[in-house]
Amino acid sequence: MNKWEYKIVTINTLHQPDAAEWLTDSEGGNRPLRELFDSMGNEGWELVAFYPARPVNQPWIHPVSKCESTLPADPWLYNAIFKRPPETWEERKERIDRERLQRRIKEHSTP
Repeated sequence: MNKWEYKIVTINTLHQPDAAEWLTDSEGGNRPLRELFDSMGNEGWELVAFYPARPVNQPWIHPVSKCESTLPADPWLYNAIFKRPPETWEERKERIDRERLQRRIKEHSTP
């Protein structure tokens, strides 16, 4: 039986391109969203579901004051569910080493 690891990412899909993007972005669409999906794919994640995170007004009770209110629906907020086979020990070690190296490079390159 295949085992998978899952990741849920909540995404604000609201995107208002500026004029320069309209003129230069040949791929069109929401660039930050594309970049997120590309990076997740590069890490071996596969998108399996994409659905509204808050499709209707939802009742909410404050945990301390117990006051009731309503969280409004958000047409731009979505959950994306990704899956991938679990990492082996060697893959996890390589990924952690790679992330550490990237952090060091970033720390030394920023003024």
